[in-house]
Amino acid sequence: MVEFRGRRPGSGDGEEAVFDLEAETGEHARFDLPPFRVRRYRRMPGRHPVMVQEAVGPDAERQMRRHAELFGSVADFHGSQVPRQLAHVLAYDPSERPHKLILDCRGERLAGFASPDRLHGPRLRRVVQDLFEAVAALHKARLVHGRISPEHLWWDEAEGLQLAGLEGAVYATEPLPDRPVTDWDAPGFRPGLLASADQDVLSAALVAFWMATGETLPRGVSNPRVHNLVAQGHEDWLQDLLRSAFPLGSTVTPPARELARRLAEGDAPQGLLERPLAERERAREAHAREEFRALRARQASGAGSLRAKRHVSAAAGPPVWWRRVGQRLRILPDRPLRALGAVECPMCLRALNWDTAERVVLDASGEMVPERDLPVHSDAERNAQLARTYVVCPGNDDVPQHELPDRYPMFGTEPVRIGLVGASSTGKSHLLAAIIDQARKTTVMRRYGLRVEALDPQRYHHYLNEVVAPFIDRREELRATADRPELRYATGLVVTDEHSGRSHSVIFFDVAGGRLERPGREADFLNRLSALLCVVDPTRIPGLTSHGGATGRDPAFEHVRQRLRQQADPAVPFLPVPCALAVTKSDLLRFRGYREIDDWLHEKPDAEGDLSTVQRESEDVYAFLAARGGGDWLQLAGECLGSTLHLASATGTGPREQGDRAVARRFDETLFRQHRVLRPLLALFAMKGVMTGPAADALLRGGGHGT
Repeated sequence: MVEFRGRRPGSGDGEEAVFDLEAETGEHARFDLPPFRVRRYRRMPGRHPVMVQEAVGPDAERQMRRHAELFGSVADFHGSQVPRQLAHVLAYDPSERPHKLILDCRGERLAGFASPDRLHGPRLRRVVQDLFEAVAALHKARLVHGRISPEHLWWDEAEGLQLAGLEGAVYATEPLPDRPVTDWDAPGFRPGLLASADQDVLSAALVAFWMATGETLPRGVSNPRVHNLVAQGHEDWLQDLLRSAFPLGSTVTPPARELARRLAEGDAPQGLLERPLAERERAREAHAREEFRALRARQASGAGSLRAKRHVSAAAGPPVWWRRVGQRLRILPDRPLRALGAVECPMCLRALNWDTAERVVLDASGEMVPERDLPVHSDAERNAQLARTYVVCPGNDDVPQHELPDRYPMFGTEPVRIGLVGASSTGKSHLLAAIIDQARKTTVMRRYGLRVEALDPQRYHHYLNEVVAPFIDRREELRATADRPELRYATGLVVTDEHSGRSHSVIFFDVAGGRLERPGREADFLNRLSALLCVVDPTRIPGLTSHGGATGRDPAFEHVRQRLRQQADPAVPFLPVPCALAVTKSDLLRFRGYREIDDWLHEKPDAEGDLSTVQRESEDVYAFLAARGGGDWLQLAGECLGSTLHLASATGTGPREQGDRAVARRFDETLFRQHRVLRPLLALFAMKGVMTGPAADALLRGGGHGT
């Protein structure tokens, strides 16, 4: 039991009030509603649900104070009859930080709904009526909300609809605040426009159309166009509402109170009690599954054709690296050693003669010293030095000089270059850090007969200290990857497979999303990537987690596709690289009614244990994205010869704002976790032949085709 003390809104300072609260528990008990943190409680006695907001930083405090003051104006005007359709401010406490506000607000935010189907049936018109009642209540107090959208609407099945977000309201004839235009703004909206009641009525009408149809009207749509659109099979009451809100000719928009009255007095809905939104989603999903199976058939055919055209490669010779080390240490007799010859630099694509290239050694001070300047006095000293030896690559005009570990090409196998693909801020760095941490800590890799070690111990430990430790151990949000002129792979591994006895160098490129989109030589490394780890941020796909987000395909996906296509044989329909597509931040997709993927998101934490399910998961994720607006993100995976699709979460929760904005945001300790992050990597290993054995065979039989 906790106690909340504050002052009720209203005239003057308001009377002091005390509330006894019992904290809610469970998945939705606490959450962020930037710039606030929110916690759900039960008000005792009676266990009435309420929410307590905490302000994060000075800006949030100003918004909270304004919210309390504006609701005080509403309370003064309506007295004890403040409509239930407004989220009531019960009390405000600015006596200590964080400032707090207690709200009589219930249910779920409409912005979190994947579809408004849950509002449908006989109650839908009543929900829309609640919306206009809330708007009318504000207008009576001469307030204009100014930005009504699903972000500000809460719905409870028993209590109905409530309008919140009052901190952004203004008095009529005051300028509207500066903010981006959204799909819910009245035609002609612009920041600085004087606020009027019409703007709220039109916003509410646009939201009502989404409630009824699951779609939004075109931004800035004209009144005649609205009349044409609503005439296309929509229910009579919705047509009447929208035609009234968007009148033709010189007729003015009626006030919100008039529209609420018409909704209350109208005849009972005729015809459909439930709009066929869910049925439409099911049809799209079924079509997407047919597409996926057709893709798998084409990939299998393409893989067979490619194998038939290829010359059978000679078996890998005896391991080169240990012989080179042995010769240098003189523990093997001197004899002719197969020269490595030209080795392609993975960063600038320059051909390096590995046998004659300049070598440098990382000394104790962290400086690179020419190898010839460091005489060694024993075999043991030479062996230790080799781990710190690098081959110098001079780079080119766009990629400065850089170094590669001496043993990068020395395993008798083709090094694997994995590129993380995605726009900036999609979570690529978080996912890679989680993958590296899980690969070194868990027993999953050993379960599949894989041994993992650092390719370059010095840079590997730097990556652990500078990236993995702050993220995993301190739960800090990683800063966006800087777009620097120098190009470095993020980290490298040596992966040895006990089934085949082979080792592979594996390097990971995690570069700024902007670099992936540029056409110059600085991005030439993309042309020679040998595997893709594509990262899809569901918050960028409108409607999956909210009603914001980017639209259209990810430009980084498209540019990488074009780069690889330029290098591919035009006669081969598929790009000869495998692709694992991971929908990151998948924790945001839980509890939204996405039945295609719910089972994957709610399964036990040990999700890496059975790779034979990757094919089923791939089909479900493909259908989910294709049916729900994410089809543009599937094109790259659909053009690769082998592809798998996954759900993953590197954090399990979103970051929380800190009081000091200069301090990195942190993830909540109780919710922070890594889930399903190794499955994309293991799928790539199986498709590239890095991992063999029964698990890899099961995955490949399921539909991921090796290259």
